[in-house]
Amino acid sequence: MKFFLHALAIGLCGVALASGGAAAQPSPRGEPAAAAGAPAAPADLLEIVGTVAYKDLEGGFYAIDGDDGEKYDPINLPEAFRKDGLRVKATARLKPEMMGFHMYGAIVEIVEIAAP
Repeated sequence: MKFFLHALAIGLCGVALASGGAAAQPSPRGEPAAAAGAPAAPADLLEIVGTVAYKDLEGGFYAIDGDDGEKYDPINLPEAFRKDGLRVKATARLKPEMMGFHMYGAIVEIVEIAAP
């Protein structure tokens, strides 16, 4: 019984160390992610210039195909910008902590968007 409790304690310590000491994962663009709970810094923001594209996958969704060759999956694209082929310029925040089922590109939260 002592051995079991000792092994359990070691295992729990290992889990605590692994979760607490994990390094931030880089974003799809190679930039380091912000620490959990930290306020967003301007470095978290990126500029996107591209075209809104309707994708007929997983029930359909709107994405942004960037002029830089990157693909973006916005979680909050305003209704007024949900038009296939619409050119846009946006400021967005990468959301590397989020997972989506579209599997299309980097998940982003739109901060500001306009049609140029």
